[in-house]
Amino acid sequence: MSQEYQIVEKIVNESSLATVLEMLERISHKQAQYWREHEKDEHTAKLWDKAAKQIEQINVEI
Repeated sequence: MSQEYQIVEKIVNESSLATVLEMLERISHKQAQYWREHEKDEHTAKLWDKAAKQIEQINVEI
């Protein structure tokens, strides 16, 4: 297993999958904002917005 995998697994185990998904949603929104404001790249910003919306729709009952 990669180091990144182990890090994510540890975070999921210490919090919850729902918490990790919420974090990913927030990160995606921040990435969209970054691409919009700093890189002036609306296409990439929209992709990050789309990812955030898709993550938001995931329902976890674990």
